[in-house]
This record gives sequence, C-alpha cells and structure tokens, in this order.
Amino acid sequence: MIIIVNDWKKKLIRLAVAVVIIIAFAFTIPILTGLLHKQLPVGGWFQEEHPSGNPMRVEQRNQRNPETKFDQMLDQFVLKVQDFYYEE
Repeated sequence: MIIIVNDWKKKLIRLAVAVVIIIAFAFTIPILTGLLHKQLPVGGWFQEEHPSGNPMRVEQRNQRNPETKFDQMLDQFVLKVQDFYYEE
C-alpha cells in the first residue's frame, strides 16, 4: 500500500519548524525561570510572623536597601496629612 502526500516537502518543513520552536521554548523556559527566581515575591509570604506585643513597632530598614528618596517623601507626606487632620 502506497500513500501519496501532496506537497510533502512543504509539510515536512513546517513540521520541522514547529518541532524547533517547541524545543526552543522547552529549553528557554527553565532558563528564564532560573533567572527570575529571586524576583518572585513568594519567598516570605508563608513565614509566620510573631508579634512583639508593641503596638508602635515599626519595620526595620534593611542594611542592603537604605532609605530612598521615595521613602523620605512618603514619610513627609504622611506627617503633613497627619498634622492636617489633627488641626481640624
């Protein structure tokens, strides 16, 4: 029994291109996830936090990430808004 396929070269090229694309994705997805592993925010979400009992406790600044200009501006804004509401 002989099966005749029309345009077999064209179909074979399309199949080869599809296989190459699938293999490329199969190799690049693990590499990308490995590069972005430290960027994912899931790291500390499931760690249980034990309260200190101090209602006025504040978050400690990380030594690697010192206070930025944005943090300073946000602190000033909070204080101005707080003063505004205390005046009324």
